[in-house]
Formats: sequence, C-alpha cells, structure tokens
Amino acid sequence: MKYGQWFKQRLKNDGFPPDWVDSAISYSQLKKCINKLTAELASVGLDAATLSKLLKHVEEYNTSTAAQDADDGSRSFEYILADNHANDASSKKPRTPFHPKLLFHVNESTGEILGANLDDKTRKNLQMLAVETGLTELRVFEEPDTDSIASSDSASCTSNKKAGYRTVEVPLTSDSEFFSTLATELSGLEQLQDREEKRMHNEIEGLGRQVARMTDPDRKSNRRLLAVWREIFQVYIESDIFFGHTESDHAAHNADKATERFQKFCNTIATQGLVDKIKKPEGLRALNTFMHINREILQGLRFGEINHTAMLKILKKFDKQTALGVKSSFPQRLEYPEFSEHLAKATCAELNNQILSSIPQLEDYSCPMCMELKWRPVRLRCGHTFCIRCLIVMQTDKQHNCPLCREKTVVDACSDNLDLELADFLKKWFPDEVKAKQKYNELMAGVDQYGEVYKERCVVM
Repeated sequence: MKYGQWFKQRLKNDGFPPDWVDSAISYSQLKKCINKLTAELASVGLDAATLSKLLKHVEEYNTSTAAQDADDGSRSFEYILADNHANDASSKKPRTPFHPKLLFHVNESTGEILGANLDDKTRKNLQMLAVETGLTELRVFEEPDTDSIASSDSASCTSNKKAGYRTVEVPLTSDSEFFSTLATELSGLEQLQDREEKRMHNEIEGLGRQVARMTDPDRKSNRRLLAVWREIFQVYIESDIFFGHTESDHAAHNADKATERFQKFCNTIATQGLVDKIKKPEGLRALNTFMHINREILQGLRFGEINHTAMLKILKKFDKQTALGVKSSFPQRLEYPEFSEHLAKATCAELNNQILSSIPQLEDYSCPMCMELKWRPVRLRCGHTFCIRCLIVMQTDKQHNCPLCREKTVVDACSDNLDLELADFLKKWFPDEVKAKQKYNELMAGVDQYGEVYKERCVVM
C-alpha cells in the first residue's frame, strides 16, 4: 500500500477527533503540487535527471571554504528557499511566506548559460527565457545581498556575484504553493497543540479537585481509599509510560512503546485488585477519567508521529521528483511542531502537579537508612531527618557523624530533635505505615532490652 493511502486510512480509522483530521498534513494535495511543479520544470526541459546534474546542495557548498573561494563556473543553477519579508516578532513562532527561486546565470554579451552542460532543446528554452525577460513576467534582477540572506536562513542558498553575468529566475508557481500549503498546515498543527493543551489542562484540573476530595485524610471514610489511590499512582509512576527515568532508558517513548507500558500498568493494577477496591461511583468515575486522559496522550503521540512522517515523506517525494534538494534544509527553516512529545510533556507535568502530587508518596518520606517510613522523625542539626530507630542504632554504635553530610550531628541528637510537625503529617497521610513502624519499633526496643529471645516471646504471646 502506498504511503498516501496508508496515511489517509490511519486518519480515518484511528479514532482521531474531526478537528484533528482537518488539521493533518494534506499529503494528497501536496503531492498534486509536486506533479504540477514537475510539469512546469519539464516545460523548459528541466526534468529531475537534468537538474540533479546542474544543482549543487548549497548548504553543503557553503560549508566548504575552498568552494566559496573558487569560481569555476560549476554553480550554474541554484535553488533558494528565501524569504523576502522579516519574521513577525509578535508571533509565538514566526512562519513567514516562502519565496523559492530557481536561478541560472546568463552571459550578458553572448547569452550563453554559465557552465551548464545542457542538451540543445533545454539550452534553447532557457536562453529564450533570458531573452524574453523584458516581455514576460520573468524577472532579471541584481544579485541578492548574500550576507542578509545567510543571516536570515543559514540553510538557504546564496549566489556569488559573477561579473558579466545576469541572474535569471525560472518562473515557477507550484513550488510556492507547495511550501505555502505545508507551512500553513504546520501552523495549524501548532494551534491545535495549544488548544488541546488548554483543554486537557482544564480536564486534569477538574480531576485533581475530585481526587483531592476523595483522598482527604481528614475524612474517615477516605482513609481506606487513600492507600488504594496511593498504590495506583505509585504503580503509574514506576511504569514510566511516556518517559524513561533510568540510565538505559531516559528518553521520550514513541506511541507503540508508551501504549505497551500503559497496557502493562492497567494489567498490574487489575491483577493487584486495586481497581476492585474502588467501589464508590465517584471513585470509579475518577479512575476512568484518569485512564481516559492517558489514552488521549497516547492518541496525541500517534497523531503527531504519523504527521511528522507525512511531512518527511512528502519532502522526500518533492526531492525525488524535482531534484531540487530541500528535504534537509526545509525542516531547519520551518521546524515541525513536536505535537506529540510536547503535548505528552505538558500533560504529564499537569498530571503530576494536579493529581499525583496531591497524594504524598511513601518514598518521599522514607528514612535514608532503613528505607522505611521515618517514624518517629528526628531532624538533626544539619537538617537531615531519620527515623528514631535508626538514630538509636547509630548512637549505640557510636556513629557520631551524619551518614549523608558527615557533619558531627548524630551524637548530640535528643528528644528536642523530634520533628513533631512532620510526625503529625505522617500520622495523617500514612496511618497504616505508622502503625506498622510503631509496632516494629516496640519490638526492636524489647530486643535491645532483653535480647533476641524477646522476638520468640512476643510470637508466643
């Protein structure tokens, strides 16, 4: 199946909203522009095979100092992606019109085309264009200021001034239509990205308020659900659905990988019975909304990826059928808006700020020594906090320095160092973990006093 048909089917069958489909790259329309352009070029004898011999990739040429110094007449034809107007500084990302030019150089005295190895028919057509410049819309003009063009676009083509030659522009219209259409559609994708970001922000904000109500620890009826939501969000964070956070995987994930990880997250919370523990309709609605937001992010990833591919494919087709060589320079001039990755980053940040952060996670309040809840919390003079059990062990072992900063603060810690405000917070948000840690501390206090036999005595009792 050809890419154009595949792209059209994906837009139709993948469940994208109608306004998304309307904003997608119009691959078939751009393809028609290319066909019209090849016909325009062929009318003056410049088919792709001929142009590929005549044109130099100027972005490559300009990187060579030796090439810039040389004037061997080999650059008889040039294709310039140049703007005649300055960027609009008031816009978020300026997208000025393209004014591409296909140029060749003609000897003013003889009418010969500079250094061009052309067949007789093509040479005759081009020389006729040069002769008719005063009688047609074709414009013969002075060389542009190479410094100003280079500063406006490092990837655009520039011409060296050639004494005794005039620069003639081949009258093309379809290439301007092609780039104008593509630039307009990229702007449309950018606007769609902004709209979706705002819409999802409002959706996440509403869900955040809902989750905050259901997990408010001041309400007794919420305390059991609080632990459930904490576990769900902990699994979600560890799933690294959209972005990796490990040394071997620290990049953004594509749609396929993100979908696979999201499905794994869904299976995990279902297998652990966390979904079944949410019985109230309000809780189920909140969970469904959370899942729906993630599916929307996945959909945005897929949409962005296929449109990005469509842009690269159509530029490749442009080059293949015309040999004008713009695939490498066009994206530098007018970058594709990273619809998928940007939307995923923005939405995930909102999820974290509005929802995930509303429920404190155990790992954020774990003792750096035992990696369990830091109950009862003792804040040393250096500012580091440990659970009271680990502090007692350090003092018993005459470990006087803080394990984290090596400052001598363990030795002088006492009951005055208990962080009562943090203790109240932990009792409020981690009631089950506090009870378990308190029970463990009491057991270990008995072991300290009576020895290991105390554990057996406690089990018998």
